[in-house]
Amino acid sequence: MFLFRLLGGALIMIGVMVPSFAQLCGQDYTDRVAIVQRAASRLEGNKPRLVLVGSSSFRKWPETDTVFSHYDVINAGFGGSCYEDLWLWREPLLFDLQPNVVLVYEGDNDINDGIPLGEVLRSADKVLRDIRIRLPEAALVVVAPKASVARQRLAPQYVEFNRSLDSLCQQIGGIDFVNFWGDQHREDGTIRAELFVDDMLHLNAKGYTLWVEGLRERLPWLDPRWDP
Repeated sequence: MFLFRLLGGALIMIGVMVPSFAQLCGQDYTDRVAIVQRAASRLEGNKPRLVLVGSSSFRKWPETDTVFSHYDVINAGFGGSCYEDLWLWREPLLFDLQPNVVLVYEGDNDINDGIPLGEVLRSADKVLRDIRIRLPEAALVVVAPKASVARQRLAPQYVEFNRSLDSLCQQIGGIDFVNFWGDQHREDGTIRAELFVDDMLHLNAKGYTLWVEGLRERLPWLDPRWDP
């Protein structure tokens, strides 16, 4: 963005860095759906199928086929998405893929877009209940919206929503809720900026390592080395 001011009778243009809070929810994901379905069609199908579905924190997750090597992994993440987008695109990005395990990550962009928390929770409710009803045998894991430096101003809303989302998952039943909020903060309550890339929103390799280790600690069956 540029600001203008008069200086000695002349109009001077001054470049100013202003944070952007553009709306992210409600995009057209047709192209992304095509990419996901092509990737799914190339899988050999000799292992159980794990689908990661949600916004860019999932889409950008590197080497998920190695992280979850005991599964055929489909990264169906679609950047900028919200819970209502997942509801609208649930057939091609979830149910058509016939998963045995589903990991969901939404809510991050909903909160950033200023959608009322009650409305976000209602969208999450219908999405998660639909998954639980239509895929009764599938394992369902919900990852809470993460902390980030870029959206730290919204931390109270995140904490409130994550508490409500946890309660919702317990109410529905058959859902593992995983929250890395505490892992992303130091003992003094400050956020660990070293977990993020330059935009201070998305995770770097260290941040994803924290997720992998945390998932394996909380849900050992997601670890390829797990021996029941």
